[in-house]
Amino acid sequence: MLDLIRANAQSWGVKIAFGIIILVFVFWGVGGLTGGPSTVILTVNGEPITIQEFQRKYEQLEQQVRAQYPDLDAAGLKAMQLKQQLIQNLILENLITQEAERVGIVVTPVELRKLIESFPAFHNEEGKFDPDAYVRMIKAQRNTPGNFEAELRNNMLMNKLRADVTAGAFVPEAEVRDLFRYEGERRILEYVFYPLEDYTSKVTVDDAQIKDYYEANQASFTVPPQADVEYLLIGAEALAAAQNISDAAVSEYYEKNAAQFATPEMVRARHILILSDAKASAEDQAKAKAKIEEIAQRIKAGEDFGTVAKEVSEDPGSAPQGGELGWFAHDQMVPEFDKASFALNPGELSEPVKTQFGWHLIQLEEKKAAGQKPLDEVKDQIRTRLAQDEASGKVQEALEQVQLAVIGGKSLKEAGEPLKLAPQETGLVNTTELTEKMGIKPENLPALLAAKPGTVLDTPFVTKTGYVIAKVNESKPQTVKPLDAVKDDIKARLQQDKARTLAFEAANAERKTFTADLPKELQGKLKKTEPVGRQGYMGELGMNTELAKAAFTAKVNDWLPVAYTLDGGAAIARVAEVVTPSDEDWKTAAPQITDAVLNAKREQMFRGFLSLLRSNAKIELKNETILAD
Repeated sequence: MLDLIRANAQSWGVKIAFGIIILVFVFWGVGGLTGGPSTVILTVNGEPITIQEFQRKYEQLEQQVRAQYPDLDAAGLKAMQLKQQLIQNLILENLITQEAERVGIVVTPVELRKLIESFPAFHNEEGKFDPDAYVRMIKAQRNTPGNFEAELRNNMLMNKLRADVTAGAFVPEAEVRDLFRYEGERRILEYVFYPLEDYTSKVTVDDAQIKDYYEANQASFTVPPQADVEYLLIGAEALAAAQNISDAAVSEYYEKNAAQFATPEMVRARHILILSDAKASAEDQAKAKAKIEEIAQRIKAGEDFGTVAKEVSEDPGSAPQGGELGWFAHDQMVPEFDKASFALNPGELSEPVKTQFGWHLIQLEEKKAAGQKPLDEVKDQIRTRLAQDEASGKVQEALEQVQLAVIGGKSLKEAGEPLKLAPQETGLVNTTELTEKMGIKPENLPALLAAKPGTVLDTPFVTKTGYVIAKVNESKPQTVKPLDAVKDDIKARLQQDKARTLAFEAANAERKTFTADLPKELQGKLKKTEPVGRQGYMGELGMNTELAKAAFTAKVNDWLPVAYTLDGGAAIARVAEVVTPSDEDWKTAAPQITDAVLNAKREQMFRGFLSLLRSNAKIELKNETILAD
């Protein structure tokens, strides 16, 4: 099709027709979704969920899944049943919103704004909330501030409702302690090991076996398809270079947004921490305070703060750096620490300060007064921001301009020059690297891989930041490595498998020769593990969940009845000792374990509450076709 259009590129009819094609490409699927009952997918207690809402959230969900699983193909995506999952989530969101409204739970604008301003992604270089960065970030995710804030408000409502519903959750100490003992119990095993190396020389692998393995495991030897693609990225960030932002516009922005460039009062400090849990006994807290007071006397007597911090501080993050915390502003530390730090002058040492973490000594190193960054320091940053904002409204126009130039026979380099866009090249890479480098979706790959070398694809690909016009320089189909290339690897694998089988058979045969006492000829080979847990990791024996399961049901000194296959061979084993958590271990871990169990119980309570809401709700599906894959 592109060749036919290119041949008649100077025709005004072609240019008009192409403009229509672009409009259809850009707006397809939007104009037909407004108005009428067909826009409602389902209702929850009479409240509608629309196609627009579903499609927007489905696109976000799909992007998240593809970011997490870059190699996921269309079949894998379909198997995940994302549409069905999303429908269930939308139903729950509506039920939560309705219930929150019924019981009078609200999220105030102040609460919402405070949460949004706390997200680092929306901060400028000074660590302050930047409205422009907020809007740009939301737009980059193909969202709008209104939609984002509605979703955030729903999450906050759910958290408030969860807190109300689960306020009465309680776990007895005995229940938590039993769980702690169960999870914390360890076993020490004695074992006789039968290493692969002792049996490798006893096995043979012939060419027929190698060939059979190769033919039965072709998927293990495939080389994925590859392509070398030249491409032009058309998006706000890429187009920013072509925007002419005047000095007057930069100055105007600086004056109107002076608060963004304010620098807060900041200090640079060191600290020494002696841990003391708020729930600790009065005696333990007194000991911690006495210890910090003793340390303070050492520093006042002339010892170097940094040297003492490395020796005694119990803050693992700062102790190795001599207690150095770097620069921080107000409200970046807990209130007590904040107040004490900013009250000091450079070089001064604080009195002991109590916080939720324990007792601190603080030494102030430097202090900066609040101020304003000069325009000269931030003008380039402002110019870039204004250029990107201006370019964001010109993406569609630039896309049309580039496509018309390519249809007219120009190269990607020539098509991009008026817009100061330079083509990039992937090099010959596999499909995973193609999607990463170009920012395209996996479903775009078949079109790329099917194109003949030298072809500029008719349709641009949509990315998170704009569009991509692609030209395929070279492509290679998926192939299977020839047998000769993998023959040695297969032989080594088969030798290991056979040697492991011989090791297991030898171990099992010797295990059958005794019941209680290990034969004398094996006693010299007896080894012992470190304490091992229920998860299955057995130290130098590697991972074996079946061996761990058997060890935690066996009696001490009883040999397990069978041998076990391991990565490095095989073994016979018995439990030599049971190690249970001590009272001191329990005392240390109790707060964290109790919180974890309590949170799990709260989650269980809330799930039960949501199930009750769901069972009592009236849910009507209005449009089943949207769920079809």
